[in-house]
Amino acid sequence: MKLNSNLITALVMFGVLNQGVAQSATLATVNGKVITDEDLNSLVSTLPQYQKNLALKDENTRKQMIEDLVDQELMVQDASAKKVDDSKEFKEIMMNLRKQALVNALIQKQLAPKVTEQSVQDYYNKHKTRYTTDQVHAQHILLPTYKEAMEVLSEVKKPGADFQKIAEARSKDPSVKSTRGDVGFFSRTMFDQAFSDAAFAAVNGDIVGPIKTAFGYHVIKVMERRVGKVLEFVEVEQQVRSDLQRDLLKNYVFSLRKGAKIRE
Repeated sequence: MKLNSNLITALVMFGVLNQGVAQSATLATVNGKVITDEDLNSLVSTLPQYQKNLALKDENTRKQMIEDLVDQELMVQDASAKKVDDSKEFKEIMMNLRKQALVNALIQKQLAPKVTEQSVQDYYNKHKTRYTTDQVHAQHILLPTYKEAMEVLSEVKKPGADFQKIAEARSKDPSVKSTRGDVGFFSRTMFDQAFSDAAFAAVNGDIVGPIKTAFGYHVIKVMERRVGKVLEFVEVEQQVRSDLQRDLLKNYVFSLRKGAKIRE
């Protein structure tokens, strides 16, 4: 749910543009098809802020964007004439785009209103221990299945077991040959939340797992801890907002799963 990102995208899309009723100005015509300033505004709205500013202020940039719209329209007309939209590949792409659009619209309707200045502040107050300069030094072993992770967990917990030697032999982490499973010191926000939460909840010498992330199942050994300070809200506001969005999405999907019949 790199969430993550879908929720953030939906929130960005929440803005409403150009609600005036003035008639659109014609910028160009392509085989009778009119390109208007609304088309240009739509294109500008998708750009990063610095490019938006440039497009609004620089006449040459504006002209180039109009030329881009003309080129796009030429290709659209050519694709239509060649009936590209009748192909199986095109229909599959459109189906996937429709699914993503539906998800974004649902998130915007159901979750975006819950992300307010107050809810972000409340989330920070409730989870302050996440937003510190604390660091943990850990080693890990990555396995593809829960069963294999449980086997390795039992193996590394045996008296005299060499965690790094087992990591070299069993871990699926691509960097294991150079790191021997050692990820060094890291903060709470450097890795997957489940991985970080497990590591920061353990004490020196603890071996915990299996911890599931998008990469597989981890067995983690905590080597050392560095205690830092709690960061002020203004220092981590964007991270807090992102974490709240992710948790809202995670909980919402969990509620959908509870009411669904799923076979895997």
